[in-house]
Amino acid sequence: MYISKVAIRNFRVFDDIGIVATFKKGVNAIIGENNSGKTALIDAIRIAFSSVPYKKDIYFNKSDFHINTKGEVAKTAQIDVYFDEVSEDLFEIWDPENPTKGEFHVRYYTVPGKNGLEKIRYTAWGGPVEGNTLSVETFDALEVVFLGALRDAESELKPSRSSKLANLLGTVADSDIARQELIDILIKANAELLKKTAITKTREIINTNLAMIEQEVMQQRIDIGLIEPRFESIASSLRTWLKPRWFFIDKDNDIYTNIIEICSKEGNQKLIEQCVEGVYLDIQGFLRLDEPIETKTKEALTNLASHSLELYQNGLGYNNILFMSAVLGDMGYSKGNIVYNLLIVEEPEAHLHPQLQELVHSFFENKQQPSPSIQVFYTSHSPTLVSRIGIDKINLLFEKDHRIQCTPLAEANLKGNEKEYLERYLDVTKSQMFFAKGIIFVEGICEALLLPEMAKLLSRPLDKYAVEVVNVDGVSFKPFAHLFTKSDSSVCAFAKTALITDDDRCTDKEDKDTYISKDYDYDTDKLDEVIKKLSIGKPSSRCTEICSVCEATHIQPFTAKKTLEYELALSPNNVPFILNAIIEAYPQVGPKLSERVASLNTDEERAACIWLFIQTRNKSKGSFAQALSKFIRDQVEKLAENIEVEKKFCVPLYIKKAIYAVTEEEDSVDEEIDT
Repeated sequence: MYISKVAIRNFRVFDDIGIVATFKKGVNAIIGENNSGKTALIDAIRIAFSSVPYKKDIYFNKSDFHINTKGEVAKTAQIDVYFDEVSEDLFEIWDPENPTKGEFHVRYYTVPGKNGLEKIRYTAWGGPVEGNTLSVETFDALEVVFLGALRDAESELKPSRSSKLANLLGTVADSDIARQELIDILIKANAELLKKTAITKTREIINTNLAMIEQEVMQQRIDIGLIEPRFESIASSLRTWLKPRWFFIDKDNDIYTNIIEICSKEGNQKLIEQCVEGVYLDIQGFLRLDEPIETKTKEALTNLASHSLELYQNGLGYNNILFMSAVLGDMGYSKGNIVYNLLIVEEPEAHLHPQLQELVHSFFENKQQPSPSIQVFYTSHSPTLVSRIGIDKINLLFEKDHRIQCTPLAEANLKGNEKEYLERYLDVTKSQMFFAKGIIFVEGICEALLLPEMAKLLSRPLDKYAVEVVNVDGVSFKPFAHLFTKSDSSVCAFAKTALITDDDRCTDKEDKDTYISKDYDYDTDKLDEVIKKLSIGKPSSRCTEICSVCEATHIQPFTAKKTLEYELALSPNNVPFILNAIIEAYPQVGPKLSERVASLNTDEERAACIWLFIQTRNKSKGSFAQALSKFIRDQVEKLAENIEVEKKFCVPLYIKKAIYAVTEEEDSVDEEIDT
């Protein structure tokens, strides 16, 4: 059984149209930029499952009603939860027409109260028809655990009646017999403790002093022992500590030789790390070996292994892992009346480096697989986690047209094998686009390196506007375009999305009038022919197709005449920058190009010559772009310090338009570009 869909209307940031988030079995992610409604979505789910009065984990408040842009407060709010593979025990939420599916709904509204104050009321029902009542037994069978973003793992694991350790022990010791065994041990320990001299003397001192103070008035006496012998007392007194893995054993230690002898055998070498003074030994692993260990060695190591660290001595990240281990351990243990478990985690990446984030995600996945009744939802800002989870299990929240909207990527308009392609190429870097306010797709390393620097030159730094540059590694743009549109809509998930691409004219071998051979280099004697063909050539079919895809998905395309390098070189101001970058990247042949360019007369000749040079050395374009970006960056820094520059680098018009399209409102773009 699992949640397949949640619909929310008029709750906090979600308006009367609302959102619909879809979920799959196992682990699911809810992502988006800050303030896009991730917390509102999970709080809505928590509120829906808190519909039984005694299970109020979170309350619906008057401030939870949506307020629209006119300042009007919604009269009602509704949360609809849909399930698939529903347990036959939950007949109250069954859909009679689809017995494997179920749903329940909660509607909140206000009624007049005393003194004119409004009170919040709600109606909850199961199944598709309003009026079907929901009993306590139904909600008892649905367990929801929430780990907030500001969770305090150390406090949650401290001894208390509500600690995660107490919960886990209560789940594991699930019978009267198992609990009585623990109680009997405590009773016996209590009796033995009371016989000890230190305890009896302590008791006598207190009782003697009481007698002296109270005289004949009260005649109180006390006794001393362990905690009260009840199971709840045992559970609430549980604490956890850390057992270090590695211990140092000095060469002069009597047990050193025995340890080296055992760890030199095949398969045991990983248990030690040698250094000049001795070895670091994995004691826990060593003591689990089947090898015969000398008695004195075993006793010494057992004593060392008893040393521990308190939780406050551990890092926040590792404590969070320990905390989640206890919670999922409790959820994964079979409980007679629980048929569905939902773990909701805000930002599981908190305090964890990327490699540990990957391990936590794998832990979620592996823990869920043998326990199909467990489902995990997490919100995240981590590109590392997003790159691991898979497209079908992501709900993307975003703001567009002054509304918070939701795109389940499982419903993206992906064709054929586009999903498989994206899941191969959505690495950590590309996954950052999900958290941006705007995106510029580029087709190569040159654009990816140069675009941020050119944006700074225009006083439009991309980080200021939360714009992400995504290099699609060639021309495989269509899967990315389809990713952001639903199969039943052409509206792109991002209001500000642009594509920068070359128009690649003069590449059709069938068109003899415009085709330019790839064999031409900068020193060709056919430069006039090249210039003529570039002037009459038309955008390639690839470029035309990409522009058509953009138009269908409301993504704005911006194309270069031939290539980025050609467009850059058309500006006389840019030629010195480009030649210096080429000389730095190609110290042998670069000066020859510089001499050739100096002998040419027109901007078109110089641009064509430079383009032919770079085209022939296409595999090393990254080195050229890196050098050129450094020169642009140096000029940006000089301008920021009001240092006069002789020639200002000119950003090509199509690049300028793309940058303005994702960083400024539409009505200001054309005016500023013209200036």
